[in-house]
Amino acid sequence: MKILMLSQYWYPENGVPQRRWTWLSKILVDAGHEVTVIAPPPHYQRKIELKRWWADRKARVPLEPEEGPSGERIIRSGFFPAGPSLTQRAINQATVALGAVWVAARKKGDLRGYKPDLIIGTVPALPTAAATRIVATIMRRPYLIDLRDAWPDLLQQSDQWNKGTGTTSLREKVLKRGPLQVVSVTTKIVLNDALRNAAGITVTSSHLADELQKRTALHTDGASPECVTIRNVFPPLSDRNVDLERTHDDGLNVLYAGTLGRAQNLSNALEAAKIAQDQGVAINLQFVGAGVAREQLTTKARELGVNASFERRYPAEEMGEFYDWADTALVHLTDWEPLSRAVPSKTYELMAQKVHISGVVAGEAAELILTHGAGDIVEPENPQALAELWMELATHPERLKINGDGPQWVRQQRESIAPERLLSLVERATNR
Repeated sequence: MKILMLSQYWYPENGVPQRRWTWLSKILVDAGHEVTVIAPPPHYQRKIELKRWWADRKARVPLEPEEGPSGERIIRSGFFPAGPSLTQRAINQATVALGAVWVAARKKGDLRGYKPDLIIGTVPALPTAAATRIVATIMRRPYLIDLRDAWPDLLQQSDQWNKGTGTTSLREKVLKRGPLQVVSVTTKIVLNDALRNAAGITVTSSHLADELQKRTALHTDGASPECVTIRNVFPPLSDRNVDLERTHDDGLNVLYAGTLGRAQNLSNALEAAKIAQDQGVAINLQFVGAGVAREQLTTKARELGVNASFERRYPAEEMGEFYDWADTALVHLTDWEPLSRAVPSKTYELMAQKVHISGVVAGEAAELILTHGAGDIVEPENPQALAELWMELATHPERLKINGDGPQWVRQQRESIAPERLLSLVERATNR
């Protein structure tokens, strides 16, 4: 079967969406399918000057397709550089989506005469859903949407998107008085249309899959698209199994490795560390990652006087020393209602490596941590509760020992359940 993928992010970038689809592409290729990808050149989380971007535009997109690590064929499309603001990111995502449609519609070069059996579009980047619908219509082929997170629900939280950054730009003040609402409503309508007409939808949370099945906005003749949960249990880049005894008495070492962004609002963790510190318990925080809230968090940590260090974003294969240092790892989301139907991918990695999780999460993520004995949870946006948990762990380090079935469960999801679900969905989508 010929499968055409549309994505905003792809190899050699090394983020969560990229690692997810490197893994899923290998499952498809190993099953005998031919995977072709339309994606822009690597530029995610890279600062690119507009002048240089314009000067390099011809050399940037290779004329010949590349071969990816899973045996997929990669055809590069155009893009406009991204920036830290929501407006800049929206422009980047829109231009990438248009670039994918342009490449697919022209059918020149390596796509001459190409007709896939199935098209798959990966979200986020929401414009990819619309691009997938357009390309599928042009090619008259069925399509799947890999929705991943709780969209379009998260659009309803747009007035809180910059709560975790500590700043409100002039652009945001102007746009939020009308234009932002118009864009949000339009995006929701377009996204629902793409989801409603899809042959199937994949998500990373079973709670989200159940919710989507119930939505009348996605129903056609009383039926909704099939929703399948394929969790972010892609293989780790190391085979480490951390199960170390705590060998220090200078407080509790807490690691956060991930996005320092809007949906996390990690200032809550800094406030918790301050509360514990005032009670005489040292909390040593280490943040490893990048995101729009990094500068605000660095400033707040300094103002509170807590022991917090901030490291750049490291490749997954270089995280071993941070896991060795940590007594517990923080999985942290803010209290937006749609996030109760989200499970941070870091949860699975920590479960697989037997690192104790301090979960500041609700909904499905909290259920998974407790069910599989992977750590402890507290409700989001309650620094007092988080401080009390950390003080308890510092006083009773035996609670940091992981004895649950998390590693076995993650392995089963990765090696058995996810491949079977993906391949079955692909077959059903093309036989409708």
